[in-house]
Amino acid sequence: MIISLSGRLSRTHQYWKTKIEKHGGKVANHVIGVTCVVVSSSERDRGGSSKVTEALERSIPVVREAWLNDSIEKDEPQPLDAYDVVSDLAVDGKGIPWDMQDPSQEALESLNAEIKVYGKRGVHKDSKLDKEGGVIFEKDGIIYNCALSVSDRGRKVNEICVMQLIMVPENRIHLYYKRGKVGADPRAEERVEEKKNVDEAIKEFAEMFEELTGNGFEPWEREKKIQKKPRKFYPIDIDDGYDVRYGGLGLRQLGAAAAHCKLDPFVANFMKVLCGQEIYRYALMEMGLDAPDLPVAMLTDFHIQKCEETLLEFVEKLFKTIEGEEDKPSAVWSDFSQRWFTLLHSTRPFIFRDHQDLADHGASVLETVRDINVASRIIEDMSGSTIDDPLFDRYKKLGCSISPLEKESDDYNMILKYVEKTYEPVKVGEISYGISVENVFQVEVGAGPSYDDIKKLPNKVLLWCGTRSSNLLRHLHKGFLPAVCTLPVSGYMFGRAIVCSDAAAEAARYGYTAVDRPEGFLVLAVASLGKEITEITSVPEDTESLEEKKAGVKGLGRKKTNEKEHFVWKDDIMVPCGSLVESEHKDSPLEYNEYAVYDPKQVMIRFLVGVKFEEQDVVYEEVDPAGADTPVE
Repeated sequence: MIISLSGRLSRTHQYWKTKIEKHGGKVANHVIGVTCVVVSSSERDRGGSSKVTEALERSIPVVREAWLNDSIEKDEPQPLDAYDVVSDLAVDGKGIPWDMQDPSQEALESLNAEIKVYGKRGVHKDSKLDKEGGVIFEKDGIIYNCALSVSDRGRKVNEICVMQLIMVPENRIHLYYKRGKVGADPRAEERVEEKKNVDEAIKEFAEMFEELTGNGFEPWEREKKIQKKPRKFYPIDIDDGYDVRYGGLGLRQLGAAAAHCKLDPFVANFMKVLCGQEIYRYALMEMGLDAPDLPVAMLTDFHIQKCEETLLEFVEKLFKTIEGEEDKPSAVWSDFSQRWFTLLHSTRPFIFRDHQDLADHGASVLETVRDINVASRIIEDMSGSTIDDPLFDRYKKLGCSISPLEKESDDYNMILKYVEKTYEPVKVGEISYGISVENVFQVEVGAGPSYDDIKKLPNKVLLWCGTRSSNLLRHLHKGFLPAVCTLPVSGYMFGRAIVCSDAAAEAARYGYTAVDRPEGFLVLAVASLGKEITEITSVPEDTESLEEKKAGVKGLGRKKTNEKEHFVWKDDIMVPCGSLVESEHKDSPLEYNEYAVYDPKQVMIRFLVGVKFEEQDVVYEEVDPAGADTPVE
């Protein structure tokens, strides 16, 4: 078979070329005459490469990388149709349930899914009543639109339910009801019924709510009074507004929005990234919070607070658990997992097992959801015309100043040096990722302390902060917030603190758009560590005292920056820019030095560094327009 490879695969092209040739195949750089083109599942969402486009035009199969794995493992070529990356899975308008798909296909389905409920006033798309001019019914201050959730791994239950009263022209009222698993579930119970009158519709709606939750509807909607009952659903409290996956700029609008923008072109392109749907879709997909029927990016502050209270209550319970009670901790983890995934409904619920799980899939997820919800309120609805310069409007709402640094400036060169000295390749599987700087922005955030305020404080250090692209809009609007809880793992071991590092390598672990998206942003912040700095080499036992003192804390990692190369920048700001070397703290829980600041008034975002993560020692092959066999580098 003659196979062509395209785009960023999980293994290098050279690896697959060797494997294919070992099993009797050939690898071609062009598309003409090949058996199939192998791509990653996300390739279609990116718009596809020139190879993919040409293959489609010539009716050449384009298949997922899994086809190579399975064909080699089973020692015979598998049916190409079963791995087609561009076929539509929809059957009679409904797709395969996400829990029955392989992860790569689930991701592709999710990223292309239509958002069916985008806010408290969003008419569910499957009702088809939005096309008739239907609107969510309101009466006496109550909006009759509910999303409900229940997750119980023990009973293998993971369901959502949506109920809406929808008023269409001529005052005809309908009840829309949908219940089933997350995603396009063909087994979901779904119906649209026209009701005789408003009173009958309201009565049935309230009765269904009470049957599903075990609570009264009006006390919930008016006063948020509700109790989680065993085996019952719990409301997902939707806010009024637009989920950013619906209201943000779509792929076809991005270029036009930037072209019509009066901002500096670099700033306009930066705002285009932060106001687009893509980074938020990727973030929610990776966290498993991408159900099209639940607008997780448009939750009320009350619901987010409820999630935080649940997390903090569990963390407190963990610290009070008596050692030796082996059964109790297991039950405690299981109970929390069910509560958590009922509040933040996931396509991939599981039982939390340890503190790292809790940090990665609990605390970090909550912070990201909180930040995306703020982004939804800033972005609102940008689905209309871009001629009126919506990017400039959102830039003004941010309340901060963003300007590109000249590449010949001293500050730009200082930052380049800081990146080069303190970054080391990150290895994912067999692939190592280097980093390159695309551009640098100087920032003045209106909500936090000003640069004039910060430069008066003692022990100022320029430090790296890692954050997902999906969280940036909130940081620029309101400044950094302390960590949501205390856990004995990196990022949370200092308690409710803002955590930075002197290593770009540490920030790069978080400063990405998505796992398979090679671009992202690293933040450089000026932090005042106060008059006294506490140095630690192990997880602190009492973080509350550190929080009360608001003293600067430096966690000493297994690697440090060479102090001989440190220098003082303007206004007595120390830049710990030095080559990464092994430290004397071999048993530290931290790989790199981390710094904790407890008062947000002592930290300000100063620079945003746009970066691209690049596979090392890899040459990607592209189609030569002339059809030559020689790879184009």
